[in-house]
Amino acid sequence: MLNMADPSIQTFCCRRALDYHPSYKLMNEFNTDRFNMVCLLSSIIGITGAAYQILPKIELKVPNRFYCNIMQRGKYIIMWLAIADVCASLGILLRSCLKLMHHFQWYDGQPYTFSCIFLAVWIQYFYIVTWFWTLLYAVDMWRAYQDKHTCRKLYHFVAWSIPAIFTFIGLSTLYRPNANCHNLSPKDNVVMKFLPNYFFTFFPVIVVMVVNPVLYSLSTGYIYHIITSYMAQYSTNERKMLDLFKQRFALINLGFYLCWSPNLINAVIVWTSWDNLPNGVMLILWYLMAILNPMQAFFNSFLYNLLEHTEQICCKCFGTQNRVQEIVECRPLLIANVKGSANANGYEIIE
Repeated sequence: MLNMADPSIQTFCCRRALDYHPSYKLMNEFNTDRFNMVCLLSSIIGITGAAYQILPKIELKVPNRFYCNIMQRGKYIIMWLAIADVCASLGILLRSCLKLMHHFQWYDGQPYTFSCIFLAVWIQYFYIVTWFWTLLYAVDMWRAYQDKHTCRKLYHFVAWSIPAIFTFIGLSTLYRPNANCHNLSPKDNVVMKFLPNYFFTFFPVIVVMVVNPVLYSLSTGYIYHIITSYMAQYSTNERKMLDLFKQRFALINLGFYLCWSPNLINAVIVWTSWDNLPNGVMLILWYLMAILNPMQAFFNSFLYNLLEHTEQICCKCFGTQNRVQEIVECRPLLIANVKGSANANGYEIIE
């Protein structure tokens, strides 16, 4: 579970296991310098990518008001997504630094235990926030291409409050009455100890994986209608324009799948094979998560910028089309293909 995704291991259990179960021995990999260096480097790359997304950029003026509005709506959500990504990657960075400095002392003292719990809550909360902003971006684009107004206050309420509820319910079941998640008494219900956090962690991921492709597919249908309405045709250029949108939406979905599929696979294996974990497979998954989870911030900065670039191209195309139509309507004789001579002012005189 690198970053936060498997609630039964790594930071969620902030005390060392007392028995010698083979699965617990395998989890010592989380405390190695090698593993935490991978986490450290990937989190730095993620923070860099998200910070680039947050930095102010030169605003390009586009002549089409409709698409300019869509671009501004998208930039607003992408900015908050990047802020959440920075916070989550920063939590991973701090945790990796602490582990590299203190090694197994991480579990042995009360200050380290408190730091472990705080960072676990921090990382899980902000990653769930990123998933909700990812979902809300697809929702808002679907609404925007229908020319429906945005709901920023509602978006903020959903993106910040629901993850807080999910994090509180999930982690409170793990940390009560103490942080010894592994060292359970015979009276403890193991399923009820871990299942709530699994559910509230992975449910948003699954929702994004299922719902976002559907919303982007519906948005593509509205984009087709917009393109054909503005251009009054559907030639090769319009088809290429629509393909650009399809490719960008597909890449955004692919990036999310790439970052979080290893976590889902890991969760399934842990639940189904806890007594006989395949060591090689688990180590591969954990290192994939160590690399890919923080890299979500970097991928987002790249993929959402591609989508923004596509919309700018469309804005300029639509704006040029509108200007041509205005010229035709206002001064049709200037571009009429007629025979005649030019007068002193340069206008055509029809013979």
